[in-house]
Amino acid sequence: MAQYMLLLHRLPTTNDALSPDRLLQLTRRYYAWAEKMRQKGKLVGGEKLAGRVRHARMREGTPLSSDGPYAEAKDVIGGYWLIEARDDAEADEIARDCPHLWNPTNWVELRPIEPMTAAEAPAAAKATA
Repeated sequence: MAQYMLLLHRLPTTNDALSPDRLLQLTRRYYAWAEKMRQKGKLVGGEKLAGRVRHARMREGTPLSSDGPYAEAKDVIGGYWLIEARDDAEADEIARDCPHLWNPTNWVELRPIEPMTAAEAPAAAKATA
């Protein structure tokens, strides 16, 4: 089975106007979907991501950390799911069923995971050098 990451994108203000009851209702949908996927053996993991963001970048050869996101952010990643699927078609089917699509401005980015363990990392680095 292949693994895929579902990155849950949304607009920064998507949840701002939702009542506490609506937020609870949506949260329950996410939990129910996760349980359904877990029972099918498809869910590996997933979490909601905090609103705080830190960026690490290289600037003129020096690592630099900074806060984010910024006002110009067009979207944020609010969470992720890690799933297992036979192939891209099954992964697409799972992504289309994801409760994150409750809002038409939300979207799910589906990324296949390329297997690589920490033990393989040094050998892979040498092979590409």
